[in-house]
Amino acid sequence: MRLNKMTGRVIATMGIAAMMMTQTAGVMAAEQTENKQLKVVYYNQADYPGKKIGGSTIQAAGCGPTAVAVCYSSLTGKKADVPKMCKQAYKHGWYYTGQGCSHSVVPGLSKLYGMQCKGLGMDKDAVEKALRAGHPVVALMGPGDFTKNGHFVVLTRMVGKDKVKIADVGSRARTAETWSLKKVIRQGKEGANAGGPFWEISVKEEKQEEPDYKQKMLDGHKNIDAVTNAIDKIAD
Repeated sequence: MRLNKMTGRVIATMGIAAMMMTQTAGVMAAEQTENKQLKVVYYNQADYPGKKIGGSTIQAAGCGPTAVAVCYSSLTGKKADVPKMCKQAYKHGWYYTGQGCSHSVVPGLSKLYGMQCKGLGMDKDAVEKALRAGHPVVALMGPGDFTKNGHFVVLTRMVGKDKVKIADVGSRARTAETWSLKKVIRQGKEGANAGGPFWEISVKEEKQEEPDYKQKMLDGHKNIDAVTNAIDKIAD
């Protein structure tokens, strides 16, 4: 039984079109994926009893380097040497005995360990965008729920619409809680410099070539023509 040429062309065109629509839907779904999950590696200042940072101890004054260590291990999967990072902070002048770490300790140590650091100031939208992209955000907190003076913590991911998880390197109890992002932003340290009090930390990712959508369309048309020609031969 011979196929009508027009019927064959219609069937072929509909089949290829359906296939192309399915592929396009798959690409759009992938592009719309949000909330990349960061596999958090946690460090606590109290885990290094007696270890020094300048003339103080890591437990008392090492929150800055410890927070950067959380970002480093979480992003790279490599173990961080927290006491070494504290020594490096002191060596490079990012820690002052009796005063604590300067705000430059975050971009300084990040660069030293091959990470990118972007100061976000107090921009809540930028903080949320960074977290949804799977990038940890180091936060210098002012007086409030986390400290009386100043304390570095790490925002690790968004929970729902407006909540956030925090790796508090000075408290496992606070780390277990879920916090309001608005409240956290309000408690950011006023007058922070070096781009703070919030910093987005990331690592360079290998550049992937953008799909050639124009070529994909041309290939699709070629497939339609090929199927149509095959049907013409059958029908002749």
